[in-house]
Amino acid sequence: MFFLAFASGFAVLTIEIAGARLIAPVFGLSAVPWTAVIGVILAALAVGSHLGGRLADAGRMPLAAVLTAAGVGGVIPILGVDVPWLARDLFGFIGGALVTAVVLFAPAVLCLGAVVPFLVRADTESLGSVGRRAGDMSAAATAGSILGSFVTGFFLLPAFPLQVLLGLTAAFLFLLAALAAWILGRGGPAPEVLALGAVGVAALGYAMSRPPGDTLVQTQTLYASVKVTERTWEGGRVVREMWQNGGSSSAEYVDSGEPAHIYVRTSGDILRPVMERMDSVLVLGGAALSLPVAFQGWHPRGAVDVVEIDPVVTALAREFFAYGRKPYPAIRVEHEDARVYLRRPGPRYDLVYLDVFDHLLTVPWTMVTEEALSEMAGRLQPDGLLVANVLSPQAGVGAAFLQRFLATAERVFDGVDVYVTDSEVRPEAIQNLIVVASRDRTALPRSEQPRSAVGPAGRPLTDDWAPVEYLQARIFVEGVRWK
Repeated sequence: MFFLAFASGFAVLTIEIAGARLIAPVFGLSAVPWTAVIGVILAALAVGSHLGGRLADAGRMPLAAVLTAAGVGGVIPILGVDVPWLARDLFGFIGGALVTAVVLFAPAVLCLGAVVPFLVRADTESLGSVGRRAGDMSAAATAGSILGSFVTGFFLLPAFPLQVLLGLTAAFLFLLAALAAWILGRGGPAPEVLALGAVGVAALGYAMSRPPGDTLVQTQTLYASVKVTERTWEGGRVVREMWQNGGSSSAEYVDSGEPAHIYVRTSGDILRPVMERMDSVLVLGGAALSLPVAFQGWHPRGAVDVVEIDPVVTALAREFFAYGRKPYPAIRVEHEDARVYLRRPGPRYDLVYLDVFDHLLTVPWTMVTEEALSEMAGRLQPDGLLVANVLSPQAGVGAAFLQRFLATAERVFDGVDVYVTDSEVRPEAIQNLIVVASRDRTALPRSEQPRSAVGPAGRPLTDDWAPVEYLQARIFVEGVRWK
């Protein structure tokens, strides 16, 4: 019986961690979706425990039936891949994340919350031991959750496609139902039915894991949901893209290997007046290494250091993108957290390029605080430049993050300019904005690229207080507009 409690706790954390990855392409992995998933999971466990105690006392439903229902609930996230998109459209960013978690994950977890009350009643022979048995059973379930968090996060996610992992979890719940029927001997679905259900949901997960025709590879890493696609863009040219947590982090034209994202080309235009003195460049956030390769084309004699946290995306860059077409001995990639790299003693650079995102629009808050920008400034030559790629509107409530970021940058740098990549886009629409900063204002490039009228506003972001997820969620609340 203790194994049943342990296994149910393990399954809860597998659903929670895999579930967060499932909705990452729509909601990212910021505080908002994690809060939604964790809150809904805990609420479902509480309701399940409440109902489970009453069902166990009534004696009308065997535990095998409850676990079978959990297995059926485990099928919902396998089939509900479109639920996050629909929920965001109907209920907005925060509401959509909550609704998605309730629809996809609450049914199975609610059933799993009922397991411990059933087992406590079945394992208790007298009132004198009920407290001890309840404590032991809860401890077993908690121990399963602890192990489930480590095993799922460190091993299962990188080992299996997401839909396969969810299918195996649902199959595991059907097998637990069969084990409960065998141990407790109180009825429930026939073992043959449960075995067939386990095989069926595992096969369903495998079938649903097959990527669409335009997807070359799709995988889960320790850090993100990653895929590489190839499709025809407007204008008829074929583009290969790398996606991380639903955001397009790199894009290249297949025929030439040139970057397809406008922010890369615009960055080159902005830096052209000072490119000859950019002998050493640090890029924070490598993705498919399209930007470092572009720097090599702009300034062949320069050296580019890249800090990319995920070695899997570097391997994909070498396999599918221009980085793998020929040797680039001047590009050195280090797999490390960017803040850790910045804090270590190291060389000074003529340019630090900040290009980090953890979703479609959102950036890790640790990279945009006053402390983080000070560490970047400490790695620059006296006339060095910081360049940051920011996705934001220029007006409306969605511009709040950009304004706060500029206020933070002006605390560290003497000169800060903001350039637009497309002057025809309305101010309320989202586009790539290029922020260029230097401790020496005279070192800023004199570019003819159109500048943005947005300016600093609000309290600077710090490591102690950086509500980046809230500020960027306002873009989704207002509505994501690209034109």
